[in-house]
Amino acid sequence: MKWATIFICVVFFVAGMLSILASVFNWHWFFESSNARMLTGKMTRRMARVLYAALGIAIIYMGSVVAKSLF
Repeated sequence: MKWATIFICVVFFVAGMLSILASVFNWHWFFESSNARMLTGKMTRRMARVLYAALGIAIIYMGSVVAKSLF
């Protein structure tokens, strides 16, 4: 059970960092993917970047909450 929780924490951290880095560096491949366009199709690129930065922070926070349950 402990290793599964650690794995989930790592996945949350990596996904959150990917989202934050994509918003900071304005990665074209990230924002032009069909999954990103589904969420941000009616927004400007700038608003999509802000949204993905906030989502990244929230995902990392969720990972830290799960990690706290380990200790």
